[in-house]
Amino acid sequence: MEHLAEYFKVFSEPNRLAVLEALRNGPLNVTAVVDKTGLSQALVSKHLKLLTIAGVVLRRPQGSLVFYEVTDKAVFKLVAQAEKLMLTSRRQQLDALAAIL
Repeated sequence: MEHLAEYFKVFSEPNRLAVLEALRNGPLNVTAVVDKTGLSQALVSKHLKLLTIAGVVLRRPQGSLVFYEVTDKAVFKLVAQAEKLMLTSRRQQLDALAAIL
């Protein structure tokens, strides 16, 4: 369970999710991720490193550039399912609050 909790921490940072989303359509280098996210180069590099260490992203040198790609596209299903669960939970909370008021 401890390893699973550590894995889920990878998805707990909004900027990291933005970097992951930038990689949805295929491999990109750091500059392209910066362009897609609007984040600084330093921040993008930091998040790509953490995603790589977690095994979510693969680092692939190509000539003088390094490209990053998502190792398994199922990660996007995981994130979408988590978002769906979150929205359902929020709706239930709002419905419960409305019933009280």
